[in-house]
Parts: sequence; structure tokens; C-alpha cells
Amino acid sequence: MTKFVFCHHAERSDRGLGVESERYWGLTRIGVAQTCEKTKILEKTINDAPSGSIMILGGCSKAIRTKSTLMVFTDELRRTFRDEKNVLFSEHFNSMLPLDSLKKIAEEKGDSKNKIVVDFPLCIEEFIAPLGQRECKVAKKLLAGLCGEEGFFRRFFPNNPLVFVNVGHALEIDALVNFLIKENGSAYIGDKVSFNFM
Repeated sequence: MTKFVFCHHAERSDRGLGVESERYWGLTRIGVAQTCEKTKILEKTINDAPSGSIMILGGCSKAIRTKSTLMVFTDELRRTFRDEKNVLFSEHFNSMLPLDSLKKIAEEKGDSKNKIVVDFPLCIEEFIAPLGQRECKVAKKLLAGLCGEEGFFRRFFPNNPLVFVNVGHALEIDALVNFLIKENGSAYIGDKVSFNFM
């Protein structure tokens, strides 16, 4: 089973909307607080996931506000599950040696039934579409980017249920929602793949 969870980035600070967060670049303090609240949805997702599931705090665009939103989720989840023995976290993402922590947690996992949360902000080019593209094309390119994301992480977790937490932008996420509804009648695809929007 593969589940894709989508969230719009937190309120951006470069539009004069509020005071910028000192810790999370590109986000307002209000945006950070709202994202902390949204993290409760991810907590429930982890609790409801089957044993051996891997949650990847993963897909983002090249815009710093999407990566910062993922950082808020990661920090909040680490705080929430710090005393849980059956929920393990990868080391903090290291952009100098990005694959090291991923390989390490994949090896440590072995045949364990623990749930694992992976901190790996993967920049997906398709998360930002050029202006003026038709909605259908935007959605199909986004889906292609998600296939690439899954393919990348399946090399490390070939048999585990995967939950991908992706942070993007309103235009692209709306295009995907509309495309899924037109194609399938809903954003739910089936038993093997599902899409959720927060």
C-alpha cells in the first residue's frame, strides 16, 4: 500500500502577512502554529498505519517554505513520539551526505515491525508548474513526479507500506484534486494507492 498525503505550505513570510519565524525560514509564526496543529493528522496516520509502515516526510518543491513546512512536521512528530518504542526516526537530514541516514535506517529496520519516520526532504521539480499550463497537464506531471518519488524510496523499503507526506502549492495541489475527481469520481484510487489532502 502506498499513501500520498498532501499539504499546502504554511503561511509565507515574504508577503508581509506576519512576523517571520526565527527557526523555520520563509514561514510566519502563525503559519508555524497552524502547521503544528495539522501535525495531529499525521500523528493519527502513524497510529493507524500497519506495523512496519514507513512515513517519509519527503516531497517538496524548490521553494524554501515547502521544506520549512516539512521541518515543522518532522520536529513536532519527533516531540510527540519521543517516548514511543515502536516508532523510530531516521537521523536528521544531512544535505552533505543525504543517503547515509536513509541507508542506515533501512538497515536498522530489517524485519522489524516498528513504524519508521524518515526525514528526507526530496525536491520534486514537478511540484511547481510553469504558469499557463492546462490543469490536466499540471496534474499528470505531478503524478509523474510522485511515481519518481515512490521509485526512489522503494529501493530502500521494497516491501513496506509507504506513506509519503508532500508539501506543495495551491495551484498544483488543486489541479491534482480536480484531475483525480474527474478521472475516478474521488481522490481515493484503490487498495494499493491512495491520496489524502490536509
